[in-house]
Amino acid sequence: MSKKRAKYKKEYPLLMYRFFRSFSDSGAPSFQKFAASIGVLYEDLESFRRYLAFDRSYRECSEIRRDYLIDNALTRRFDPSFVKFLLGSDSDVNEEEGELTLRLEVIE
Repeated sequence: MSKKRAKYKKEYPLLMYRFFRSFSDSGAPSFQKFAASIGVLYEDLESFRRYLAFDRSYRECSEIRRDYLIDNALTRRFDPSFVKFLLGSDSDVNEEEGELTLRLEVIE
């Protein structure tokens, strides 16, 4: 089943930034959740990265997501081991900025 690709809109970078900055769901912000909130597929977001403004916003939102996960791991709202796994599997961090080394020490 094939779906027609969504068209890029110039307001998407700002909408995405606001979505990640004001995220208040019980989980963590994600690009999949943002895509669903604007009615497009995650694959559409990936194709929108060819637009400079969107790519910059995408990278900033990746950092916001990273900080959100780390902050919640430090306060033990999220399991630190799982956060480490999530951050280790974040392809943008590994490909774009080099290897991410994060050490979370769990103190019982």
